[in-house]
Amino acid sequence: MQLAKLENGVLITTCADSEDRELINLMVADGFKYFVEEPVPEVELSEFEALELRHREEAHQIVAYYEVVDNSPDRIAAEITRLKANLAATDYQVIKSYEFALAGSEPPYDIASLHDERQSISPTST
Repeated sequence: MQLAKLENGVLITTCADSEDRELINLMVADGFKYFVEEPVPEVELSEFEALELRHREEAHQIVAYYEVVDNSPDRIAAEITRLKANLAATDYQVIKSYEFALAGSEPPYDIASLHDERQSISPTST
């Protein structure tokens, strides 16, 4: 059997044999409660959401549950950096195609497919 208590917002867990009533009573006297973990919900998350494990204290138990939260600013910044790098990888092709177009020559790259590829990288294209 798993027991837990919340001290200053920190979850402390321990285990006890469910047959050892004396130990369980001592732990309950020390503030421990039965620990229950809800199953992970099957929800569809966007790329900017995550499931976060939270805890709530109820009368005779501590319940661990999952909540959908927005990702941290660090994760969002990392995703923006990744998208910028993907776009930067084709910047040379765009520049060369414009140079050829300005010179009145046939561009060395297929502009339509290059444009489609770059648009697919943008998160606003969906």
